[in-house]
This record gives sequence, structure tokens and C-alpha cells, in this order.
Amino acid sequence: MGILSSANYSIFSYNNGIQATSFSHIVSEKGILVMKLKSIFILLLSVACFLQAVAQPGERSLTPKKDSTIVKGDTYAIIIGISDYKVVQDLKYAHKDAQAFEDFLLSDAGGSVPKSNVETFLNENATRNNIGDAISVVARKVKPGDRVYFFFAGHGDMEDLTQVENGLLLLYNSPNGNYFGMNDDVLEILDLKRYLSPLAQRGVEMIFIVDACHSGNLKGGVEGIQQTTSALAASWGKEYKILSCQPNQLSLESAEWGGGRGLFSLELEEGMKGLADKNNDGKVSFAELQRYITDNVATYSEDKQIPLVSGDLSKSFVNVNAATLAALKKQKEQNYPMLAAANTKGSEDIYIDSLDPAGKKIYFSFKKNLDDKNLIWPKDTNALKDYRSFVKMYNDNPLVSSMRRNLAASLNERFNGIVGPLLKGETSYSSRGECLSSAIELDSCIALLGKQHYMYANLKARQLFMQAMSLTWALNEAEYNISLKPTLEKSIKLMEQSVELEPNAAYTLSALGISYSYLYEYEKANLVFQKYIDLRPNDFFAKYTLAIIYARLKQYDKAEILLLAVQKNYPEDVSIKSQLIDLYENTNRPGKALLLINEIIASEKDRVTGYFIKGIHFSRANIPDSAVYYYTKAKKTYTGYSPVFDNNIGVTYFTHNQPDSAKKYFSMILNKDSTEPFANFNLAIIEIKEDNLPTAFEKLSKTITYSTVNTEGFVTNMPLYFGKTYSNASKTEMNDFRKTVFTFNMPYLSYLAILYAYIRIPGLINNTANIDWVFEQLFNYKQQDIYTWYHLACYNALKKDKSAALENIEKALKLGFGNYFILTQDDDLNFIRNTPEFAALLQKYFPAKNR
Repeated sequence: MGILSSANYSIFSYNNGIQATSFSHIVSEKGILVMKLKSIFILLLSVACFLQAVAQPGERSLTPKKDSTIVKGDTYAIIIGISDYKVVQDLKYAHKDAQAFEDFLLSDAGGSVPKSNVETFLNENATRNNIGDAISVVARKVKPGDRVYFFFAGHGDMEDLTQVENGLLLLYNSPNGNYFGMNDDVLEILDLKRYLSPLAQRGVEMIFIVDACHSGNLKGGVEGIQQTTSALAASWGKEYKILSCQPNQLSLESAEWGGGRGLFSLELEEGMKGLADKNNDGKVSFAELQRYITDNVATYSEDKQIPLVSGDLSKSFVNVNAATLAALKKQKEQNYPMLAAANTKGSEDIYIDSLDPAGKKIYFSFKKNLDDKNLIWPKDTNALKDYRSFVKMYNDNPLVSSMRRNLAASLNERFNGIVGPLLKGETSYSSRGECLSSAIELDSCIALLGKQHYMYANLKARQLFMQAMSLTWALNEAEYNISLKPTLEKSIKLMEQSVELEPNAAYTLSALGISYSYLYEYEKANLVFQKYIDLRPNDFFAKYTLAIIYARLKQYDKAEILLLAVQKNYPEDVSIKSQLIDLYENTNRPGKALLLINEIIASEKDRVTGYFIKGIHFSRANIPDSAVYYYTKAKKTYTGYSPVFDNNIGVTYFTHNQPDSAKKYFSMILNKDSTEPFANFNLAIIEIKEDNLPTAFEKLSKTITYSTVNTEGFVTNMPLYFGKTYSNASKTEMNDFRKTVFTFNMPYLSYLAILYAYIRIPGLINNTANIDWVFEQLFNYKQQDIYTWYHLACYNALKKDKSAALENIEKALKLGFGNYFILTQDDDLNFIRNTPEFAALLQKYFPAKNR
């Protein structure tokens, strides 16, 4: 079977003589042979979709003091998250941040806090009465040694008429700016200080976590947010405070962070789960957490948001749950980092209003081009051009950073659209032109952000991958042939560079492994797919493909383990069964092969396939009548016409000395399709035997032209081919040799047939230029190198070049050529067979047979 099929997992056969190995074209659109696996392009991957940003652990800023008990008593929490406000402008992910924090506290990683100790108020439940009751209950209940979390995610503002050192946390029913008398649903920062800060003086560990900087278009504006943060940041006593940003900054949230989260909340959660444990002592101190969230939030916000942590930073904060941390690290390892288009809610209008008319014109043109996806085209008006004009005139305007970030994110959208389906295990319908456009957009993105950007390596890797795919996207065996080798090699080089920069990109690894296999670099493909499986241990595609590679490398034990593993998930899939049948035939277990064949025949929808493979089974067993019987049954059962049936019937006649019957079936095929490679090849071999060399070479040329990279034939009865004789072999040895199955690429086999037909014409063996050209073509097929060195040695021996013949025989032996019968019986090697050097090679490589 070819390494991959771009359309389906087709049946590829085992054959006697040179027989058709592709059964893909007998799969009926009417459902006679409907495979269970869906149609795929060459880049289809079953990969999970991870849309979170990758975090890079920071370092601690202080060294913790001696170990201490993290929580002596009970833990309580009041958690508030409001995205859906009644009056005030809505947020998007504040409620998700709050829910995630509750989930963390209830989990093993968060200390398994009892649900009864956690009061969570989301959206419409976040009212002043509800929260006030919860604060009162906790304030009366706690005792020294307990811990209390106060977590808030929502809007912040200020009452700017009478208060200058206060701030407000806006609850669900909060008005927009009319805070007179403070009777509405708001929490004053000073009230929090009065009610909760004294708990810290009584020995309660009081921890405030507040993200009140998602600014809506509120009465207090930017100053309201700053005042709220400043009031929170002011020292009250011994409490701990973890705030989302500095007083003069705004918090960011994005759909790409954690599937829709605030940046601060996500990094806080992951740091507390153990990614902040820089010294790996199983604990996260406040100092370690400070360094972790400061580094990560600053990095991913491009220094526009820097959290604030205050309190005794040397104190241990949370114990690390090893299982949770391991799972998180694994997820991070498999992650697909995206450049997030982030929002700073409500602040945009303030900065737009401050622009002069020219600035507003450029900005709104930028927004329109961004919405219309005119990113770098057309030349006269596009978002990148607008951005550059805006920066030139208003470089210090706070809008610049959000414009740059959102333009960069948009320049990634085409790439995400191409790769996104692959990450979800779906088919990605794209084109090489789309990949080229994506590569150009990613190049513009890199230029926009610069090499210092935290996503530079990822973006460059993706640009290289898209550049590679602009050459080979969806390249499949129906398209690829040796003429495309330089293009494929260029694509491989680009993908190798991409993998160096982004080593865990599964889609790149898969495409690279497939490309290696087209060049017969099976060892490299093996390594790449093994890494892919390490990243995606449950992925069918990787296991199935790697099994086929192992089979090609004749590592049948490894191939069998993988095939049996994937068969558990797809027990009725005929393509997996066909691979197992091939494996059992190659490892001399015909009984197990026959059991699977009969299973396929028992299935009505797969019966044609079963009959066909059973014909192959009897061909390999050298039982021609049974072989023809089952090929004929397959042909009669199948609706329509497929050349594989007539081809394999013809081969059966040919290999049993009935050339006229064989020619009849091959000619029937070519009358319907003159380009069919197997019929052309088989008929060419008969023409060679009948000395019709011009006709033979014409048909061999068609085989080469119309075969694809993975068109293969299985050869038995080798004495029928290449004009070789084995005059010293016994009858038993010859019978065993005739049954031996050799697998060859069809273009390779055609060049080999041309070689031997040519050099056996009297006087032409010394035409070095033509023969060197043929060997140059043969060496393009790296999976056949062992045989190419062997046939080169035969050619050298026929030319009576002893030194070259012995040298090339040893090259074949070093690569693993192990057919002792051929080495000792092929008459083409008679010139060197009786030399002491040849005897020494046999002794060295076959010591058991030469004692």
C-alpha cells in the first residue's frame, strides 16, 4: 500500500507477478465499497484544538524563607464575576474568570475547599444584598489561621463628586455614573477595607484578587478605573492583594485566551496550579506567583498590563498538586499558541474622541479595512497602510498598541483558517494559492511585531510552513512523481526549519513525515511520526501511517502492534484489515490472513474487496486456478469496470506460461485506458520476450509517465523478468524462489526492465552514457537502493569490471541485501562468483551458510 492516500484509505493488493496494487479506483460512489474513514487531504490530522496561549514560566523575585504551613485552618471564598450587567456596558469573560477560580478552589489543586465555604455570585446574582450577607457571615465565622479569598472580576469606577480616595466595584444593578448616596449596587473599596481588612489583624490570611480594570464607558472614565485600582493598591495592613494591573493600565481579555478569559485570571490560575513553582519544591510562594504572573501578563499584553502583588511575598501560598501540574504541562506542550486579538472594554471611545479630524479619518479607515479583511491588499487602501500612517502622526496615542495587536491577529486569520480544521480533526479545504497568501500575510505580521515579540518563533515557523505548503499542499500519490522531487525537497527544507522553531506543531510533523515517505526517507519519516504520536498518543492517523512505515522497513512486529491498536477503534475497517493481511502474508502466517479475508467477504459492502484479496492470496500461494476464480468473482460482483481484475487475471496467465491469454486481458485494459500503468508494464515484458523492443519501450515509458510515486507492484516468478537465468539452481530452490514476493515501485521497475532489455542487445552494453542515465533514474528511488547497487554490480560483472562489481555488491550487502539464492545463482554475476573476494563477502555476510 502506498504510504498515504489523499482520497481514502483504499485497498492495495498483494500480487503474483507484476499486478495492480491500487484498489482505490474500484471504490464505488454508489457505496459498493464505502470505507469507514472519511475523505482526507494529505494534511488531514486528527488533532485536538487548543486555543489557549502558551505560558512561559517566570522566575521568583524573592527566595522563600523556611517552609511554613500554608493554611492552618479553614478556607473561605467570596467570588464575584459579572459580564452581563443590567445597565452598565457588558463585559465578555468576567463571569468565566470567576467560575474558573471557584473550580480551582474546589479541585485538589486548590486545596479541595468545601463547597459550603465558597460563595460565588455571577451576573444577576451579584447584588449588594447577596454579597453583603456573604461578607457578614464570613467575617463572623472566621478564626485565626483561616484563609479568606475575595475575588472580583467586573467593572470599576469612581464617585467623582465627593470622594477622591475611594473607588467602586460595580455590581449587577449598578447605575452608570449616578452614585449619589451610594445606595445602589456598588461595593465601595473603603467598605471592603472596613469590613475585611481587620480580619488580617486577627490572624486571618486575607487575600484580595481583583480585576476591576475592564473599563466600560463609565462616568468616571479612565480616571475612575485608576482611582479604583489606586484605592485597592493602598496598603491597609497585613492583607495580600493580587491586582490585575497597575493604576494607569487597563486589563485585557480575549477569545483566544483559555477559550475566552481575562489574561490576568488565566495566568493567575495556571501559576497557582504549579507553573509558578520555579524552584520545584512543590509549593508556590507569593514571590514566585508575583514573578510568574508579572512576566507572563506583561509578555502577552506586550507590556500594556502588569499585575500588582503586595503582602509578605516570602510566604508559601499554595501546595502544588503533582497530577494537575503534569496534566497542565502536557497540555501546554501540545498547545497551539495563537496571537490574541484582545479587548480593553470601553476605553477606545475616550481615545478616539481625543483625536483630531485627520486622526479619526485614518483610524476609521483602519477599522473598516480590518473588518473588510483588506489587510495588506489592495495596494492603495489597506489596514497596514492605515496603521503606518496613524503611527507616523500619533505614535504616543494608546490606540496604537491595540491597533497593532489586532492587525497582527488578523494577519494570522488566514493561517488559522487553514490549520484550524486540522486541529479539530476535520478536513482542511484550501489551496496552494491560499497557503502562499497566508505566508505573505505572516511575513507582514512578523515585520509589524518585530523579532523581539514573544510570538516571533511561532510566527516564523508558521510562515515557513505556509511557504512549504504553497509548494506541496494536498500533494498526493495521484499527483506526485519523480519530476516533482526538487519541489518536494524545497518544501521539506522549509518544514525542517519550521520544526526547529516550533517543534510541537503536529500539523508540520505530519506533513514532514509524509513528505519524507515520498522520497523513501522512511527512517526520517519514522522518527517524525514517532514524535507526532508522542504528542498525540490517541491519534489514529499517526499510528496507522507509522504502522505502514514500519511494514515498509520490515519491522513487522512494531507494525502489527500499531495496526491491532487502531483496529480496536475501527474493528470493521477494511483498509486496516488489508494491512494486517499483508503483514500476515509477509510473515508466513497465511492462515491468519485467510481468516481476515473471509471476514471481509462476509461483509456485503466489502465483498468485492474480499474476493479480490482472496485471489491475491492464492496467487501468492501459486494456486492459479483458485486465483483466477476469485478475481473473476470480484469482477462479476463489482458494478462497473475496474482494470485491476483483468490485470491480475492476465498476470496469473502470464506467470503460468500462457502469454496469449495474458495479452488478451492486458489488451482489454488498454483498449479502455491506454495510460493504465500495470497493463502497459506487463504487456511490455511480453513484448521484450518476443523481441518487440520498440513497442516494449513505448509501453514502459507510459508506465513511468502515468505511475505515481506510490504505485507499486508485487513481483513473483522473478525468472520471467529481466532475462535473468539461474542455471545452477536445483528444482526445489527454483520453485521456492518463484514463490518469493518482491515489492517494487512501478517506475523503478520500468527503468530496471529498460536497463536489462538494453544491455542484452548485442553491442549496447558499452554505451555508457545511456546506461549511466538509466542508473541515475534508478537511484532516485531510495527505497530500492539495495537492489540498485545489486543490479549495478550485475552490470559491472557483465562488462567484466571485477573491481566495480565487487565494490557494488558489498554496498548492497551493507545496506541489507540478504537473498543468498540470488547472490549465488544469478548468472549475471558469474564473472566474479568464483573469485576469492566474492567468497570472502559471502563468508562475512552469510557466515552460517559458509562454514
